[in-house]
Amino acid sequence: MANGLTRENRFSMSRASQVGLVAVAAVLCLGMLLGGLSTPLLWADEAETVMFAEHTRIHGYPKVHGDRNVVYQFGPNIALGVKEGPDAYIGTTWGHFYFAIPGLVWADGSDDLYTKTWRLRLPFALAGAAGLGLWLWALLPAVAEARRRWFAAAFLLSSAVSISLLLHLREVRYYALVVLITGAIARLQLGYRVYRTTSFRGYAVGVCLLLLLLFNTFFQAYFAVAALLGLDWLVAKHRGRATARDLLPLLVSALLVAPLLVWFETLTTARAFAAGFSFEWSDYAANLGAIGLHFLRHEFLAPALLCLGGLAWLRVGDARLRAVAFRLAGFLLGFVLLGCLNPLALERYFVVLSPVVTGLFLLCAFALIESIDAGQVASQRRTAAIVALVLLTLLLRVPGLAAVRGRVQEIVTPVRGPLDYVIPLLQDRYADTEKLVIATNYEEYAFMYYLGSHTIIGLSLNNLLADRVLEPDVVVPRRRWPHSLRRLSTFLREGDFEAVRLPVRDLHHNSMPALSRSRFIPDPHRFETATTDDPDEQLVIYLRSSGSNRTGTSRRP
Repeated sequence: MANGLTRENRFSMSRASQVGLVAVAAVLCLGMLLGGLSTPLLWADEAETVMFAEHTRIHGYPKVHGDRNVVYQFGPNIALGVKEGPDAYIGTTWGHFYFAIPGLVWADGSDDLYTKTWRLRLPFALAGAAGLGLWLWALLPAVAEARRRWFAAAFLLSSAVSISLLLHLREVRYYALVVLITGAIARLQLGYRVYRTTSFRGYAVGVCLLLLLLFNTFFQAYFAVAALLGLDWLVAKHRGRATARDLLPLLVSALLVAPLLVWFETLTTARAFAAGFSFEWSDYAANLGAIGLHFLRHEFLAPALLCLGGLAWLRVGDARLRAVAFRLAGFLLGFVLLGCLNPLALERYFVVLSPVVTGLFLLCAFALIESIDAGQVASQRRTAAIVALVLLTLLLRVPGLAAVRGRVQEIVTPVRGPLDYVIPLLQDRYADTEKLVIATNYEEYAFMYYLGSHTIIGLSLNNLLADRVLEPDVVVPRRRWPHSLRRLSTFLREGDFEAVRLPVRDLHHNSMPALSRSRFIPDPHRFETATTDDPDEQLVIYLRSSGSNRTGTSRRP
């Protein structure tokens, strides 16, 4: 009996240790996600979300024209992407604007720039964390029960070093919401198709509503996910494992989405947007190469592909696990092939694939490890599997270590971008920033939000006729955006301004979650402040001299 109690105690301690490991992994993952959430200040896309959320709070929808400011970044043709009657922005659907409103209300309770930023980002970051939890919940039943805690810990630890994923999940944009919604869809799909734990009613209602929500969050992801769910149904139907009623959620969701598709003029806007690009098959191949290279460098794609190949070659693993792994591989491939049809194939459009790649890698690795432990493979094959695992673990994630170090560094030492120098300076210099007229050619929405200022010109030049007749108090030229830069020169020639040189590089963006440099992203994420003493590189802003100041009341002579 003593020996039996000892074995039981050992098992209990082992289980407790595993639970502790999962808890440590979860804390580490949350720390890497939430650390440094208040810095830098919102960059262009995030500030756009906040301004549309502000207009939505006031009007009930994202109105383009406010009392003084125009929020629109689709181009100089403001007839495109704007619903003329209600003056509503229809360049995207509106889910993330509504989601941002509680954080916006919360941020109103503080005057501190960085507290505001933290409060705006926190709901999105928590939604991203919940999305990772849903993806983990979707994959856990594929693993043997005795190993599920180990799998959970491995998934969370892997997510903690998926820096590209974490940087996107903390943005005030739709990325975290897409991960959350697709994680819920994955749980329902696998529960119904593979695990057989989800009833048809629960599956049908859940998938239908989630697809509708996905369309209203990021319509491009809706089309890709719906198409891949339809393909999965075709394959299952061909194998005699699905019936016509299983297609019902997709059909109902299409009927629900159709009126929205018409109202948002989605296809018209998409065609007009694509017409601005010369998109050939070579461009499609370049998109595939860029996205593939990103996942090879910054995610677990290389070890996932090696393990998947080993799983297929050795033909080992539980049937349920193999079914889930190959479904993930199909979803990964299909999403990339469809997503790269977008001429502007940006890294952020594929962030939903990060937990897919991590899950695929770990499922295949666990299957290989289990087969080795169980002696299911011959000696040579067993050796080959061990060598493959060692190589992929030690070699294929080495390029990602620099990003992990960088992420820790930016949590310890907060990063400041160009706006982190300009906006606090203006807040300190002027008693009433809401009376200021600020002319800038990029990231204009950050000035609108943080300072409440009347901001003109902007990147899209969409209100140029009205903006030209105004006399700005502040001019902030961003030299990396020459298309709209020349519109600021007239103000500087005709006004009396004092130049203020700031010790920071005039970068493309105040911040950028993308890690991979590409033809679309020439200046990716920086893990440290880009200070410089080079006058040719520094950001220079121009303040109307105090004697000619018309609007903002200066605190200093």
